Amino acid sequence: MAGEGVSRTMSVLEANQTVQLLSHGRALDSRVIRRVRQEIYIDALRDMEMEFTPLPGRIIDIRWVSDDTLWAQQGAVLDVLDPVPIIVVQLRGNPVVVEFRGSLRAKVAVPLEYGLPRPDSEMFLTTTYDLSASGLRFPCAVQVWTGLQLRMSLRVEGREIKVLAKVVWVSQKAREIRGRKSWETAVQFLQIVPRDRRAIDEFVARILHQRDVTPSERR
Repeated sequence: MAGEGVSRTMSVLEANQTVQLLSHGRALDSRVIRRVRQEIYIDALRDMEMEFTPLPGRIIDIRWVSDDTLWAQQGAVLDVLDPVPIIVVQLRGNPVVVEFRGSLRAKVAVPLEYGLPRPDSEMFLTTTYDLSASGLRFPCAVQVWTGLQLRMSLRVEGREIKVLAKVVWVSQKAREIRGRKSWETAVQFLQIVPRDRRAIDEFVARILHQRDVTPSERR
């Protein structure tokens, strides 16, 4: 369904975006380190996949998920910088939609720890309002702004899941509970390990099944 009747805003590759490189017939997980105009710098592949690092001159497909939509864009490998190595890619053309993905979402209180991405930043404890494999809503102790990135740690069925998320919505009015203010905040996951994303999706699906909610109730 790529490119057919697309009415949503085009996604653009940005720093910290989790991506897949389609190279040598394999889908390889990585992330964008930074972007300079039409050039992106992609982090090294995992140790067991280093041999599949695309060489300069090769054309590769790059895929990523944004707003429950799978996007793709071609790029030419300009250089492979040692010793990491970092893959330098020049993007070609515009991103196209490969697949619309609807993530199941459930109202559920999951333990959540959140803070700024800096390692020394203060972390706050709370629980989620709702959760999906692509993001969540939670009561934030401070009024943040859209576009801000947050480091988060979720506890899902005894499993710790760490993500990097981007704020996409913040309530303008605070709620006050027991003398403490909080702002309802929604985030979209930027970085999450694929198996952790699947674990959240399966967890949410089980909750909805237990509540006898049909899978058609999607974001």
